[in-house]
Amino acid sequence: MGFPIRSSIRLCSTDSRTLPAGRTGCPGGEKGGLCMTPKVGIIISNYNGWQDTLACLDSLQKQTFRDFEVILLDDASTNDSVEQLSARLPEDVIFLPHRENLGFSASNNLGIRRALEDGVEWVLLLNNDTVCAPDMLETLLAQTPENAVSCPKMLFLDEPDRIWFAGGRLNPRTGHVRHLGGHAKDGPEVSRRQPVNFITFCCVLLPRRVVEQVGFLNEELFMYCEDVEYCIRLADAGVKMWYLPDARLWHRAGGSISGMLAVYYITRNTLSLRCRGRSRAYRRLVGSLAVARGAVSMVTAGLCGHRKGRSYGYYHGALDFLKGRTGRMDPGLF
Repeated sequence: MGFPIRSSIRLCSTDSRTLPAGRTGCPGGEKGGLCMTPKVGIIISNYNGWQDTLACLDSLQKQTFRDFEVILLDDASTNDSVEQLSARLPEDVIFLPHRENLGFSASNNLGIRRALEDGVEWVLLLNNDTVCAPDMLETLLAQTPENAVSCPKMLFLDEPDRIWFAGGRLNPRTGHVRHLGGHAKDGPEVSRRQPVNFITFCCVLLPRRVVEQVGFLNEELFMYCEDVEYCIRLADAGVKMWYLPDARLWHRAGGSISGMLAVYYITRNTLSLRCRGRSRAYRRLVGSLAVARGAVSMVTAGLCGHRKGRSYGYYHGALDFLKGRTGRMDPGLF
């Protein structure tokens, strides 16, 4: 998949369809009436979490590396996020609110496309519920090997000396992922730079040429497991992935979606990845077994007075996989 390579300088233009009133179309800064293209496009998607988003943006304002643009998307928040963000955003943030809920993959893809159109050399996907160390971006750019993808050390925001993610291991046959260092105390054992075969898209640095080679996030997944599927594609394309612990951020895990919805999407999408490239008969067998397991669990939970909980999400995730449903969960299941 190819994209046009833009010049490093472009004429200033403000698109009223995508930029709020009063914001410029030149995030890289102006020079002599021309707009300097930023080196890095930072993509953040917000859903009902404007307070976290503002804290994240504040940490980006303190970065030692300054040649970047921030593209903030709001995925049709149901609270007052759009109003709050519109009133409080730094002037150089490009704000693109959606009228309908697109899901993590499609929302981020819009941001990636905008960044590529702006001519960036790197794309950084960043969760809104993160706070970045001041030198995070500078360190990632300095230490990422050529044509590779990388991530920082990620710690819990509420327990700042505890590891949330220190690289990952992925079984591409099953789609099963193991976070390395999870909940361990920060120390030398999680501070070694190393290649990995899974990076969570809570924070990932992607070179432009890798995005052009591998493509965008899989929108059929809607949310969850999009990073697993993308890492499988990265490996298939021969792209190396690196954990770079000298770069750091802190993550408030589970900020936007959790519980039944998370289980639904993780179940459906993991089954889809597990059956990637397999026969219809294999998909039916795996799906049927998962539906049966989910039905037993859901009935048991119902007898205990628990309805529309995690077992409900598992059952309907497995059932929708078996039906071939992709994209957003049927709103009638809420």
